[in-house]
Amino acid sequence: MRVRILASATAVTAVCASVALAASLGVGTTNVSSGNASIIACDPDGFTETYTTSSGLVSSVTVSGIADPGCEGGSLKLTLTDASGVSISSAGPEAVPTDGDTLDDSLTLTTSPQPSASTVAGIRIAIEGP
Repeated sequence: MRVRILASATAVTAVCASVALAASLGVGTTNVSSGNASIIACDPDGFTETYTTSSGLVSSVTVSGIADPGCEGGSLKLTLTDASGVSISSAGPEAVPTDGDTLDDSLTLTTSPQPSASTVAGIRIAIEGP
């Protein structure tokens, strides 16, 4: 019993030390490293998605409410997931076009493969850049 407790305590200490070391590393541009950095969202209020189906399959997704000009020039991609959170389809990357107004943008992406609409339980949307 004492050996197991000591082994468990040693393992926990080693994991904590590894996490502390990783957290102290900076984010670099030329070397492989680990660390953390703030991510600034180009669209703080999120998106609205609309699905287009054909014969019961999701053929495309229109993402609306893309902040203008905040997200213009970025690269949008999405992933459709099942009830377990497993990826079943994706789309993009697609460039968010730049225009001369400040109205929110929308973008339609074709899904691949085209999953059955009944299996789609979630969506992950990301814009990289601009």
